[in-house]
Amino acid sequence: MGTEVQKGDYTDISIGDERYREEDLRLLAGGEDTLPGESLLLLARVLKNPMRLPLLLKQICGLRSSLQAQEREEFRLGLIRIQIEADLHMHEDIQRFQQRRYVAQVIEMLIFQDLLLAPREMEEESLE
Repeated sequence: MGTEVQKGDYTDISIGDERYREEDLRLLAGGEDTLPGESLLLLARVLKNPMRLPLLLKQICGLRSSLQAQEREEFRLGLIRIQIEADLHMHEDIQRFQQRRYVAQVIEMLIFQDLLLAPREMEEESLE
């Protein structure tokens, strides 16, 4: 993947000038040992520090027009994986996983204009 550096309980991987958590890259890639594309690396940067989301909005919104069909599908699957992982691990670290779910949902709304995993009540309210 890239240069690996062990940090406590997790491994950092250096790609270019950025360091990413190996577990985040695996999650975004669906467990594959392949290097995620640029759009998923952008998502990994937001996951590493959710407070960067406002600063990366221009790049994220640019994905609406630049992603090809296959990339869009992979990107959305990455967003869904984050939301599922956040729900499954919420009890471990509420703040961390709430932030991860929040940024995934905001980005999904910005790119796709809806949430695939939205509760039915939310969908019905937005239709009214």
